[in-house]
Order: sequence, then structure tokens, then C-alpha cells
Amino acid sequence: MFCGLVLGVAISQSANAQFQVNGQYMARGEYRHGYQTLADTNQKSSVFISQRARISAEYKHDKFKIHISAQDVRTWGSVANSAIDTKGLFSIYEAYGELYFSKKFNAKIGRQSIAYDDDRIFGSLDWAMQGRRHDAAVLKYTDSTWAVHVGAAYNQNSESNKFIQYTVNNYKEFEYLWVNKVYKKFNFSFLFLNNGMAYTKVDAATLKKDSITLYSQTIGLRTEYKGDKLNGLIYGYYQTGKDNANKELSAFDACAEIGYKPIKGLQLSLGAELMSGTSQTDTSNKINHSFNPLYGTNHRFNGYMDYFYVGNHLNTVGLMDGYLKVHYTYKKILVGLSGHYFNAATEIRDRRKGVTDKLTSNHLGGEVDFTMSYNYTDGVSIQGGYSQFFGTTGLQMLRGTSSLSPTSNWAYVMVIIRPGTVKWPKVGLKM
Repeated sequence: MFCGLVLGVAISQSANAQFQVNGQYMARGEYRHGYQTLADTNQKSSVFISQRARISAEYKHDKFKIHISAQDVRTWGSVANSAIDTKGLFSIYEAYGELYFSKKFNAKIGRQSIAYDDDRIFGSLDWAMQGRRHDAAVLKYTDSTWAVHVGAAYNQNSESNKFIQYTVNNYKEFEYLWVNKVYKKFNFSFLFLNNGMAYTKVDAATLKKDSITLYSQTIGLRTEYKGDKLNGLIYGYYQTGKDNANKELSAFDACAEIGYKPIKGLQLSLGAELMSGTSQTDTSNKINHSFNPLYGTNHRFNGYMDYFYVGNHLNTVGLMDGYLKVHYTYKKILVGLSGHYFNAATEIRDRRKGVTDKLTSNHLGGEVDFTMSYNYTDGVSIQGGYSQFFGTTGLQMLRGTSSLSPTSNWAYVMVIIRPGTVKWPKVGLKM
């Protein structure tokens, strides 16, 4: 496919068009023992190496652009060295066309990565080897200080001549508006997202099934300040509508952070995030108060061991995350140390007692993350880290593990090669 594209563009190349081919490679070795949930008694650790290799081709004209990016994602040894690879590890990451109506207006249509602000609600999920992409259309307006994006997506299993229920583990549709304004040292953002999930409704009397789409709305504001010494961040999101189980939804996410740079290269950050949750002991509660960060890069938040909101901890007791981060950059070396103190946002049921009995403490534990990155050259870095989680009875009740005595820890080392993109590539880190 790419060879044909290169040949076709080479033949039709003109003075006002450009063709570029680029690639990237990322490999990560991981040690996991209690990653994403507490290690259980007699649980053995896992060690593996995964990788991603991408190649992208882009043809750019004055009035349009075509971009195609393909990737191979695999775990080392998942296919025998002499076997035919039939596991479908090769896929298209992005494939879109972009139309330029003027210097300020353009439209991007097709499979694409969507990321805004600090990746809290929409993120590229670059930490995961496969990344995250959307089949969508986005209309954009951009000038020196304003950016306005309007996007929409509509999904279906396949082409069909009659109605079929959407069964892919994905959203059915969404529509969103993102507005950004830069004013001096401030950055303001507004986001509205209407998210539709496919749902099968069953009539209790006739048992007849009906396919409907349930909609939730997420609305939020974000403000960031970057000064020479001081910096700060505050954001809040509210969710309403229906969740994907047809339950009323009323939830929120709020965060405040302040940072200080006492000397060159040193950054100190103190912050707290509260994501609302649903009580496990209030049996009469008919409203889902559990916030869902939806399509964000959640590895960047709430600890690098991914205990919360990375394929887990949804529709439960929420989270209060207080954190302190220290990062120091000197020439080609970056060193980071962060600590998190986790609590549930509402009551946890004591599984050793009755349904309405709650634990006396909502404490979920703590985590320490150490990270180091070395800038080998422009576009190439080596990154590694070690994290340890300290669990509590509260988290044990949520996850159902039998013991708190095993050490829950995780370590990784990775190489990132991205020529021509950013000076010092950092994946998964929130500085």
C-alpha cells in the first residue's frame, strides 16, 4: 500500500505539493507484580517486552492533505520465529484527509487521533502501544490566540441493507465542541461532549428487544497559568444524562494544582483531584454519581501503576487523589519523583459484614513513582521508572484480594525513536 502511494505521488509530484515519509519506533520492557490491582498471595511476577513500529506517509497540497499511518504492535515472542504471522498485529492507526478552506479554516475527516489540553477527556493514549484513534470528522478554526473545533463521529459494525445493533465495544456516536483561548500567560479551554452508547432495551412483559442510543453530556472548563516561577492549573467537568446501563448520571471531576520553580530546571507541583463516586452502602441510590474520564490518556493521572480509570475503577466509589511531584531537568537528563495519597470519594462497603455496613476509613492507599529519562539525541530518548503501591483494607474490599502483604510494584525501561517530531520525546509522563 505504502509503496503504491509513494510511486503514485512521485509520478504526479508538482511544485506546490509535498510528500513526506516518516516513522517511529518504541519498545518497552516491563516487570509487573501488582500492576493495576494489588498483588495476591503467591502471585508470581510477569516480565515481557512489547513494541510499536509505525510508518506514516503524508501528501500535502495547498488545498488539501492526505495522511496514512500504519503500525505493527506486538509482544516479543508472541509469534514463533518461523511461523506465519496470522494474529492481526498490523493495523492502520490513522487514515484521514484534510481540506484547507482558508488559512484559518480546515476540516479533518477520517481515522485520526484526537487530544485536547492535558489529555483528561480526549487523549491520544500514546503510552499504550496501540494508541487511541477515532473515525470522525472535525471542523477547525485557528488564529493566533483562538482555536475552535467541532467534531462528530458515527459508528456501525459494517455496511448493511437493514438495521443492525452496534455491538463493538465502543461508543455509537459523539459530537463535541472545544474552544481554546490564549491570553498572555493564561490558557483557557471549554469542552462540551455529547456521547452516545448503544443499548439494548428489553420489554419486561413481551421480552421484545429494542435497540436505542443512550446519551451523556460532559461539560467543563480548564484554566492554566504559566509564569516564570509560578504556574497553576484548575479544571472542572460535570457529567449528566444517562450512563451505558440506562441509569441517571450526575457526576463531576475537579482538580487544582500549583507549581513553583525555585531554580532553573527544578519544578515542584502540589495538587489534588476529586472524581465523584457512587456509595456502595446507599442501596436506595438510583443515580450514578461515578465520573468517567471517557477517552483520556489516563495513565498520565492518578499514579503510573494504573490502579484507577485505566480499564478499571469505573462506576464505583470515585477517587480523591492528593499528590506532590518533583521534577528536575539538567542538560539531557530528567528525573522525577511523585507521591499520591488516594481516598475513595464516598463510602466503601465492608464485605465482611452486611450490605449497608461501611468501612470506617475511605483510604485506598498510596503510591510512589520514580521516573528517569535520558535525551540520547533529538527525537530519541531512553526512559525508565519504578513504582510501588501501598494498599489498604479499603482497596482490598474493592478489589477482592486476599492479602496486603505482597509487595505491589512495577518497573519499566523503554526506548523511543521519533525523528523530526519533538526535541525530547516523553511518553506517559505528566510534567
